[in-house]
Formats: sequence, structure tokens, C-alpha cells
Amino acid sequence: MNPKILQISPTTARRLAIAAQRLAGPLPADPNAAMLDLLRQLRCLQLDPIRVVERTQYLVLWSRLGNYDRETLHQLAYADGHLFEYWAHCASLVLTEDYGLHSHMMRGHHKGTSLWSQRMAQWVVENEDFRQSILTALAERGPLRTQDFENTANVPWSSGGWSSGRSVGYMLDHLWLRGQIMVAKRKGLERWWDLAERVLPQHEPQRVLSPAQVTYDAAQKSLKALGIGRARDIQRHFIERRYPEFAKVMQQLRKEQIVLPVTIEGWPGEWLMHTDTLPLLERIQAGEWQPRTTLLSPFDNLIRDRDRTELMWDFYYRIEIYVPAAKRQYGYYVLPILHGDQLIGRIDPKMDWKTGVLTINALYVQAPTPLDEATGHAVAQAIRELATFLSASQIVYGSNVPQPWQYLL
Repeated sequence: MNPKILQISPTTARRLAIAAQRLAGPLPADPNAAMLDLLRQLRCLQLDPIRVVERTQYLVLWSRLGNYDRETLHQLAYADGHLFEYWAHCASLVLTEDYGLHSHMMRGHHKGTSLWSQRMAQWVVENEDFRQSILTALAERGPLRTQDFENTANVPWSSGGWSSGRSVGYMLDHLWLRGQIMVAKRKGLERWWDLAERVLPQHEPQRVLSPAQVTYDAAQKSLKALGIGRARDIQRHFIERRYPEFAKVMQQLRKEQIVLPVTIEGWPGEWLMHTDTLPLLERIQAGEWQPRTTLLSPFDNLIRDRDRTELMWDFYYRIEIYVPAAKRQYGYYVLPILHGDQLIGRIDPKMDWKTGVLTINALYVQAPTPLDEATGHAVAQAIRELATFLSASQIVYGSNVPQPWQYLL
């Protein structure tokens, strides 16, 4: 029997996506205790080295948990073994309980068909002794940092560009993606590598899943994290573009009525929702919606798919890190403002960790957002909460702030 196609409004769809990302409702009473449950909903937490404000892994959690202890994340990842560093849609912290999903990529990493993959595979073959020397060093002396390894490459890695001379780094990346080594601990940008069998918890079952099983599990987790999405949204989320036999598996999930079809008024295409999300939909439709105002990392899980963000929120967002300063429209590291079920603007901030000053270079509001006092207070409070999380002693605003809000800030 074909399930009845659900019909919802764009507002309901946006609220589903926001609530599924834990960006609505009250903040948890104990943010540190709530962290692992949150990560089980998100499934991945992007890692990024940029610290103009704070590194993205910490900002993503702050937007959802409020003022928490960063050491809780480190404990979950590098002491308790609930998380490990691997490739989701990019370099991320992922759940150890999802190891079976990620090990599918590990087993096939060296079999890629792209020119880059073929070149890397050939380079590794040419440097078998070098590869073995890294594994031996870890077995005998690990955990080790990148600079602790001797570069004994028979054929040095050379691209003629910025990546020349990075033989040790590229071999470590290869062994990491193959699942032979893992990050045992981290301090800032510095990583200590070790053999995977010494990092993975011994109680974690090493399941080997078929390609179809990987997609059957991962597609559901992706859709539940999205709240609502199209087939292309699922494929671009979580283990991005690594969903083997996707069409066949999605047909099975629909036949089993685990995944339900949805139409959204005025939006193109067919949308999908996981049956586990139905109670959330019912609460939202019954009016149980508690809006929140917060700031989002440029790489936040809610908005990292820029095309989806533009369709759902009519919010065009591109990071301008690599744009020359004179050509930037908004700023180097801009944080979008989530206000209820809308993205209403963005701030251009910079944190000076030496002086403790958080500077808001500019605050841009997107039309037709009203510049009323209530909205201004909510945005100002979100900025103050960010300052508290960063332990900033002062907030300094630039001249580019909406005039009606200047007295509030």
C-alpha cells in the first residue's frame, strides 16, 4: 500500500530542519551531559583549523548547548573513545558506533578511479618501505606527531606547488583514510598518531557491512539529522557522496515506510522524512515551537549545503576567506544569525585572544527583517552569549550596525 503523501508548509519544513538540528527549544540544563546525545543526532562534527572567532567544532556545539566545557568534547573523543577523527563530508569527529559505516570507505580508499586517487595509489606502491617504516615507528614508539617521523620516501611527493615536500603528511593521510592509523589525541592543531587497533575501544564491534547495508543505515541517519530533505540532500549530508546503491536502497526504505514522501507548498521536487521524525512534526504542527536566536559557524551542519540553505531560507551565503579583502561583501569569517525559523542576517566578528576583546566589525540584517526592539535585543543577547563562551572581557562594535539597534548593542 502506498503511504499518503504528507503536505506541509515551508514554515513547518524550516522548523523541522532547525528542530532536528537541535537549534530550537530551551538549552539543555546540563550542556556537558547532553553533548553525546546531541552528537548522536548530528552524526558528524566538522573540524576546521581557523580560529578567527573559535574553531568550528566548538561553535557548532555552542549554538546548540550554550556555554559548555570544551574538555568534555576532548574527553569523549580522545579518552572515552566515543568519537574518532575521520572523513564524513570532510574531516570530522564521527561516532565510534558508526565505525562500520566509515570502514566501508577505509576498505575502498586505495581503489579510487580519479586521477588523484590513481596517482596517490601509485605513489604509495613506490614507497612501500616508507609506509612500513611509519607503521613500525608507531608500533614501537607511538603515539607520535607528524614531525616525529623520518622522511624516508624513495619517491618524494612533489606537485610543483604548495604541497611539495609533504611526503610524511601525505603518507599519514593515506594510512588514516585507509583506517590503519588514527588520531590518538589532539592539542589545538597538533595531532598524535597511533595504530588504529590501539585507539579504537576494544569493545567496539568491527562490523563489516555490505554496500547496501551502509546506505540503508547511513541514509536514515542523514535524513533524521536533516529533519526533512530531498534525495540529493541526503546524499550530500553525513557521508557525502558515499551512498552505494542509493536508488535501490531508498526504494526499499520507502516500501518499508521507514522513509515517507512529503510535498512542500511552493517548493520544487519531492521531499522525504523519516518516520521517526513524525512525532516532531506533530508537535510543531500543534504549535509546540520554541524559537531560539543564535549564531552559526560558517560550517554549521544546518547550512553547510549552500544550495539547500538558499532554497529553504532564501539566504545566499558563501564564505569569503579566499576572497581578496577589497572584494569581500561581508567579511572574512562571517556568522549567520538564526532567529526563530529564519536566517535574518550575519555578523563579521573577530576575537583577539590576547586582549580578550571580541570585535563585531559589522552587523548585516537581511530584508525584510524588521529592525524592531525585540529582534535587536535577541541578536544582542546572542552576541553577548558568544562573548561569554569565548571568555571575552569586552565587546567592541564597528560603525556598520543598523542605526535603530545601536543603543541596544
